[in-house]
Amino acid sequence: MPKLRLDSWKSIAEYLERSPRTVQRWHALNGLPVHHFGGCKGSVFAYAQEIDRWMITLAEETPCADGDGDEAFEARNKRSRDLTMRAREMWETHSEETLVTIAGLYRKAIDQDPCNAEALLGLADAMIASALKGAMDTSVAYSCATEALRRAEQLEANSVDVLCSQAWLNMVYGRKWRQARAGFEDILSKRPQGTFSLSGLALLHIADGNLSSASSCAWEAWMQNTLVSSLGAMVCWIKYLQGDYELALELVGQVRGSGGCGAIIAAVEALALNQAGADEASIKRIECLAMEYPQNQILQGALGYAYATTKQTGKALEILEDLTQPHVKKKPNNAYARALVFMGMGSGRDATPCLEASFDEGSLWSLGFRTDPVLRRLRGEARFDLLLQKVGTPVFNSGQAGRSLAFMVRTAANQREADRNLARA
Repeated sequence: MPKLRLDSWKSIAEYLERSPRTVQRWHALNGLPVHHFGGCKGSVFAYAQEIDRWMITLAEETPCADGDGDEAFEARNKRSRDLTMRAREMWETHSEETLVTIAGLYRKAIDQDPCNAEALLGLADAMIASALKGAMDTSVAYSCATEALRRAEQLEANSVDVLCSQAWLNMVYGRKWRQARAGFEDILSKRPQGTFSLSGLALLHIADGNLSSASSCAWEAWMQNTLVSSLGAMVCWIKYLQGDYELALELVGQVRGSGGCGAIIAAVEALALNQAGADEASIKRIECLAMEYPQNQILQGALGYAYATTKQTGKALEILEDLTQPHVKKKPNNAYARALVFMGMGSGRDATPCLEASFDEGSLWSLGFRTDPVLRRLRGEARFDLLLQKVGTPVFNSGQAGRSLAFMVRTAANQREADRNLARA
């Protein structure tokens, strides 16, 4: 007799006379035999005979089940919701220092309820942010985010939050630039005030080399939530990429004046100081920043660059050796930092392999390779130009970008006026 196959969560739920969410919970917590087409990301199916055997086994193992089980489940479910709410509140004003706590809260929420889709998506977003800010190794963080998103997709496949996380991973991990652009623009058409989506689109424009569009999106995202200092840091970084080092440094001061801090804003300040012209005062400032964030590799690389360009070769080599040697307290994703030191020493041939490694790591800084002032001397070199071909989609597709272009026209005038006011201040 052929097996009766049930080809969706809905059909499995109907067979068991339960809701799809209950069936998913049974699968996650009690091993309900459900299979996947095409691997773990595919659609689900189950065999009625296997489900019947599972039900018989479960009944034999729990002959004394009563209301206590339901009460325990409800208590765990409430605990999961409470943890998720706390994490979500912290995410609204998150910083580099709080990302570990936020991820921990989401993870505890998932432990209480493996079918908590909001907690799974929150964990995915926290892992992406941790990787970009250098708080976690990218290979670990992006793998964790991918798995959390996979599980969330099974629960809420078409939600806007799922699409947002997908777009981020397409950009920073899969390097699927066009899919990422389509995702962000689709999300912003449904949720125009989505700060996380706006900042993602800004980074995508940076990768494309479209810094004017990037600046508009980043500014709007920052204005929507000025308590997230990393959004302000992105605005500063774009000014650095545009070559406006004085304005970048002024904006750094504005971010710090509003209480913003962290290694990312410090790194942007160090990069801008180097390009503005490394002198004794700026080198002392970079030294202070590097001491304040000793585990941040980009700051160490920026300091090595400053030493190299001011003929302090011995100090530059010491930093390069320290970045090259494994160290228990240091993150391994430091390839861009090594490239900075090599560029300061005038060794573009040694810098390019580091830049390739940085791109493969999925680092934040690799998104800026197309316009990074410190890499300008590498333009025209075959190996570096080949790397740039992998970064972003430089040909701006007007058909795809209709929504974002309309948004940028709306915000560009406001941002230019803000820039002028800041310059006059």
